[in-house]
Amino acid sequence: MRTKSRVMLAVLSFWFQTFLFVPVFAQEKPAPTAEQAWEQLKKGNKQFVADQLEQKALGAERRQELAKGQHPFAIVLTCADSRVAPEFIFNQGLGDIFVLRVAGNIADPFVLGSMEYAVEHLHAPLVVVLGHTKCGAVDAALGEHKPAGNLGKLVEEVYVGQDLPKEKAASLEAAIKNNVQHQAELLTQKSEVVKEFVDHKKVRIVSGVYNLATGKVEWLDEK
Repeated sequence: MRTKSRVMLAVLSFWFQTFLFVPVFAQEKPAPTAEQAWEQLKKGNKQFVADQLEQKALGAERRQELAKGQHPFAIVLTCADSRVAPEFIFNQGLGDIFVLRVAGNIADPFVLGSMEYAVEHLHAPLVVVLGHTKCGAVDAALGEHKPAGNLGKLVEEVYVGQDLPKEKAASLEAAIKNNVQHQAELLTQKSEVVKEFVDHKKVRIVSGVYNLATGKVEWLDEK
């Protein structure tokens, strides 16, 4: 009887460890660093430019998994322009990136509140401020006659910079980069939460400009 009991215990122990513990540990992945997250976005953008997008899980199994919680590895603040879709640009799937979109990719209080949630509660290590070529909001900010109403209030938040080139296309290109970098700087100036995470090196902020024609992201933080 004792031998039989020992055999049963051994079988149960094997079953318990194999079918309960192992799958749990197998699913756990260490959170990426900011550098690793950035490299993943760079890799995805190269795939997008080369028309080599990986097929992402979008079916019922993935939806059920995400219904239990989200763990995005990056936050992307970008423009509301319909041609700028971060999930495609960076070749990512559902739940991979926390996307915030507003015309001119401005850092207003509502955007910052959403970003603070993603930084503090979802623990995303990387924040990307992404502008794009031919941005209408920046172009409007450069114009002599500003829009009225709420759109006018939004355009007032766009920063075009100073001493811009006289040629229109060059001026717009420079203004777009100026605005992206300015909005990135405002994140730590306007948000104590974001600043604290950046100061403690738990979060990194980078900026870039997406080229509508080529699909390539020009990273402004790389030297």
